[in-house]
Parts: sequence; C-alpha cells; structure tokens
Amino acid sequence: MRLLRHQVGRRRRGESLTSQRSEVEPLTSSPAGPAAFTLLEVVLAISIAIGLLLVAMTFYQQATTLRAQLLDESERLAVVRQVMDRLAADLRVAPAHDRVGFTGESNSLRFVSTALPLALGGMQSDLKRVTYRATFAGEGTNLAVSGLVRTEEPAVDFLASSSSPALATTSSDTNATASADPSVPAAAAAPASPATEPLTEAVRYLSFRFWDGAAWSESWSGVAPPMGVEVTLGFEPLPLDLPLDQYPGEVFRRVIFLPAGQPKPSETNLVANANSP
Repeated sequence: MRLLRHQVGRRRRGESLTSQRSEVEPLTSSPAGPAAFTLLEVVLAISIAIGLLLVAMTFYQQATTLRAQLLDESERLAVVRQVMDRLAADLRVAPAHDRVGFTGESNSLRFVSTALPLALGGMQSDLKRVTYRATFAGEGTNLAVSGLVRTEEPAVDFLASSSSPALATTSSDTNATASADPSVPAAAAAPASPATEPLTEAVRYLSFRFWDGAAWSESWSGVAPPMGVEVTLGFEPLPLDLPLDQYPGEVFRRVIFLPAGQPKPSETNLVANANSP
C-alpha cells in the first residue's frame, strides 16, 4: 500500500510539473521582437519636420528681403548725401559775376564757381562754369527725369583784363590762332573741353527753388546768385496731374545758403513790388 501511494504521488507530482512547464514554455521559448515605429508615427514625424522647415524658410526669406531693403535704402541715402554735398560745395563758393551771372530753372543750374582747377593743359584759372541739369528719358509728353549730370568747364573765355587781353579770347579765336601758328602746341592753345560727370541715374524727381530775400521763386536770372537754393530730390517720378505734396515716394530736401547771394532789386522783385505801398 505504501509503495502504491508513493508511486501515485510521484505521478501526480510529475503531472503538475509537466503542466507547469507547458505553461511556462510558451512565455520563454519565443524571443521578444525588436521595437519599431508605426506608419502613423512616421507620417506625423515627417509632417512636423516639413512644418519646421517651412517656418525656417519663411524667416530666412523675410530676413533676406529686409536686408535687401536696408541695402537699397542705404544706397539711396548715400546717393542723396553725395549729390547734396556736391551741390552745396559748388554753390557756397559761387560769386557774383557780371559776365555769366547765376541762371536757374526748376531742373537746371548754371553759375560760376571758384573751385581750383583739376585738369591739366591749356589756360587755366580758378573760375569754373558749372552746370547742373536733369537728364530726361521718354518721348513727347512722357518725358521723365532719368538722372542728374554736372558739367564743368574753365571760364577762360570771359576773363578780360587790360594787362592780359589774351585771356578774353573765345574758343574759335584760339583755334584760329593755333591753326595759323603751328609752333603753338594744341594742348596749350585750345581750352579744355567741358567735362560732363553723371552724378546719379537713380534720381527720378529733381526740383530747384530760389530764395530772393522775400519769397521762393521757380527760376532765377541775375548777376548775383540768390540768397538760398532749395534742392529737392526723389527716387519716384512725379505724375503730371499730381502736386508735389502728393508725391508718391520719399522726398529729400535741403536748403543751401549762398554767402554771395543778394536779394533781387526792387524793380525785378515782384514780391517786393506787390507788398510795397
């Protein structure tokens, strides 16, 4: 009996161990699979990356555009400063001259400057005839300002002197003398040709006004220069049907004081005559 019970116990214990092993084996026999992203996670990650790239490109384009605008504005300011300083340097040394005088319109100036000569050859003096004028582009009524040029030439032909009458010769007389006397070098006989210097091609609006001591006028013609010259520049063309106060762009303006300037005489100063009793 004891032997029988012992065998039955062993069989039961063996069956329990077999059942336990069968329950444990499925868990330990198959190895764990590698971790991986699902399709939804991959699509979401790509969408986030594309969004971040678009935001970065947008900021980069905005920064590039802003930098280009700042560079354009700095170039415009440099052009305006250069033109204004050049005009001021010439106008402030403009004397009253009875042969040339001072002539000005809304888009041009012509006067004498006492700048020292820069060119070599020919008869030189410290007086220069300087002309500022606007250049135009277009046809007919569609003419528009396309730039500003400066012309400079020696003022030898109107320097008359009793001790040196040869200074008053004109260019035609000088050429005739040079052709008659072949021993005279051409560089010494012929006066220097006018030098035209384009100051800028970016200006699309140019206006000069002249202060006569009482009011501003659109033109000036006289022996003495005006007391002041107002220079107005713009980089956008002004339509013909619009006044200056409705100018579509930015306006740069400077008033230049002329030390040699004098008010117009009362007989030519219409404002003074109108206000006089």
